[in-house]
Amino acid sequence: MKYTSTASDAFAKYLQDKREADGPKDTAAGTLLRCSDAQNCLRQRGFAAAKFPEVHSIDTNTLLAFSLGTSMHELLQESISNSYDMESEAVVDLSATGVSLSGSADGVVEIDGETRLLEIKTMSSYPYRLAKESGMPKRQHVAQAALYAMGFPEVTKLWIVYLAKESGFRGHKAGEMLEFVIDLDEQIIDGYTPREIAEQELEHFRSVQKDLSEDMLPDAVVFDDDGADMLIEKPPAYGAAKGQWQCRFCRYQSICEAVGPTEVTLDAARTHAEWLTHEGETV
Repeated sequence: MKYTSTASDAFAKYLQDKREADGPKDTAAGTLLRCSDAQNCLRQRGFAAAKFPEVHSIDTNTLLAFSLGTSMHELLQESISNSYDMESEAVVDLSATGVSLSGSADGVVEIDGETRLLEIKTMSSYPYRLAKESGMPKRQHVAQAALYAMGFPEVTKLWIVYLAKESGFRGHKAGEMLEFVIDLDEQIIDGYTPREIAEQELEHFRSVQKDLSEDMLPDAVVFDDDGADMLIEKPPAYGAAKGQWQCRFCRYQSICEAVGPTEVTLDAARTHAEWLTHEGETV
């Protein structure tokens, strides 16, 4: 008997080749920015909108987790669609606000005489446990769903569903769900309503759009779970064990670190991106 890596090598190659073949996903309505980036680092949004190359690759385990999450997400979305009157993948275009921003909501659902905006999130064990213990959805997810709701005047409530991708050592099982039904005018996080959180987030997107229109890269600003902003002056390395998590998982991290946290032109950032790519920095 011998141990080989034949199957795992083939699997890794398939997942990496599939990601490369699929390429970057276009925004739902061909806009500059996407609603699903709500509360992400401002600079990361700028990198994506300006179509910078990703200089860090995603490892096989993470790609597999993404694939499993997508499959579970689609199963749950289909099951809800089969049970209720629902428009799936409902496209939202918020360009009328002056911000080139769009997205695709998981569903607009009619239940018990009310219209809900459905947002499904598959979660690994740790964030699912945190949500279960707190009894609250993440501000990021409320912001994303509430931005979608801006495109549907008939929507009165958000319906945020968390689906556990894996079992946890503290009791929850794979497939367990948490559901939050939230009125758009309900004060839910730090005294803010989902409508107010969406308006705040819209202004963040507006600032990214303004920077890009002036050929500038947005500053390296991240937001905590309370919505407070923080400038990242020295980002941790990609894949590091500690430090700001958005930096540790950002595929543009090396570019960001090379150019500094503020006052960077797009041309300067592209020069660094090209150098990193040509030098084989992509890992």
